Amino acid sequence: MQNLAKEYPEYSKIFEAILDWFERHPNQRAITMDYFYSDKYSFSIPDINITFMILKEHSILKTVYRVIDEDGSKISHDFLNLKDIPTQVDTMWGNKKDIEDVDVIPFYALEKQNDF
Repeated sequence: MQNLAKEYPEYSKIFEAILDWFERHPNQRAITMDYFYSDKYSFSIPDINITFMILKEHSILKTVYRVIDEDGSKISHDFLNLKDIPTQVDTMWGNKKDIEDVDVIPFYALEKQNDF
């Protein structure tokens, strides 16, 4: 990560914030960019987007897709590709939901745990 901070010094604070989030949430495997869009951080949205793209390009983060129901709860498992999501997903209670009735949200998971 230090190499990335040297290569992209303008994004080093965002790199630090992302790493800090994963360190403070060891039980969480993935995060959305929305967390960094909040008022808590003074980062610009384009800079956040570029930072996540850089981390993906350097195989530090990977995109996973989560199916979220109308209550904001995750249903089903993480998918690595949008094409892998079936037209119907099972909820935790065994009910089926059409994919049109839920949200598919990109999350970003650590690709390499040991880099931090």
